[in-house]
Amino acid sequence: MLEMRLDPKKGIVVEEEESLERLGNDFFGDPEGKGIVLTPEEAIYIIAFRNGVVLDQNGKELSINRLSSHFLKDNPRLFIRYIAYRDWRDRGLIIRRMNENVQGKHEKKNYKKYPSQKIKYAKVKSSAYWHSESLFSIIDDDSEGRKLFEDYWFGQYGVYKQERGRIHKMNFFETLFLSKNCGMVVIDAKTGKKTTHAKIMKEIMAKREYAKELYEVYEEWRMKGYVVKTGFKFGSHFRIYFPGASPVKSDKWIHSKHVLHVFPKDQKLLISEWSRAVRVAHGVKKTFILAIPKMKKNDYVDYPGDFMAYRRTKGNGVWVRETPKDKPRYMLVAVSEDDHIGGVDLASMLKKSKDTGLILLLSITDRETSITYYELKKILLPDSKYEYYEIEWFKP
Repeated sequence: MLEMRLDPKKGIVVEEEESLERLGNDFFGDPEGKGIVLTPEEAIYIIAFRNGVVLDQNGKELSINRLSSHFLKDNPRLFIRYIAYRDWRDRGLIIRRMNENVQGKHEKKNYKKYPSQKIKYAKVKSSAYWHSESLFSIIDDDSEGRKLFEDYWFGQYGVYKQERGRIHKMNFFETLFLSKNCGMVVIDAKTGKKTTHAKIMKEIMAKREYAKELYEVYEEWRMKGYVVKTGFKFGSHFRIYFPGASPVKSDKWIHSKHVLHVFPKDQKLLISEWSRAVRVAHGVKKTFILAIPKMKKNDYVDYPGDFMAYRRTKGNGVWVRETPKDKPRYMLVAVSEDDHIGGVDLASMLKKSKDTGLILLLSITDRETSITYYELKKILLPDSKYEYYEIEWFKP
């Protein structure tokens, strides 16, 4: 039996010699004096899986609930943290409370660089008719509509994935972009009069939440040569094609490999809803990109990580687990499916992980205590004004 003791000043301590040796060999606790001090997560794990007991000052055994009650005031999310801790430990891996003074091993590896190319779009010579109630526009000129679709993949000419029909329809992002950047004249279909980019934007903003942020992200990727189309089928705002993609340059239909979701900094989403969009993308083998627009220096908050996590490394032909003698790999943040997460929260987590040389892992526990992990890495899009991140399902 592993014996632990609750000290009102120090916390949960281990001083009994045999217990010290067994726990120290498996990297539990931090040294203090002649013993070690454990976190509540460690103590609960030892009680549940290592035949441990915690005694109070009178030598009476404490239940898990009585023990946790001493820490819930300062650590109200104790059991969300514990479940993440337990899952990592159950995999035979080491996990420790976050220590910002410990530098991780990924100072230069927690980002991905995306290609970018300058592109010049031809001036649009024909007018588009704006249908404000439906938030799309139509070009009557058959040759101009076909050119926009085939050369730059703006709008949809004819029927999707079918070579029939002559109507060229553009969504509101494409209409705004071409009117602003390519001189396209836009006519209000109801009045027959010219309208402006600003007026169209105002109409869209009255109907579509975060329309301005969505458009600005759309415009940035388009200006860097990417093709940006709707991501509706995949539970996201956009699907992304790398520069050079065209709907008519191949015998086979081109499939996007990336979807992009815009997460405004002041928006908060239920974790289960956020995770659902990521899962849909991964289910169709697409990389999920998250955009957090308009983050400013004073928007970031000091969002603490929960744990530093270690993995395994290959040495002399065999896999061995890393220990605190090695540099940690991940900053692990524990959340539950019923939590809400905001754009500022995520951006702040990512900044903290970057500053400490760690890769960010979100550990999401469901109501049955099963864990799903997501790894987040920053995207370097040259000369970008915004924050972009890849999110991938992760298995320890």
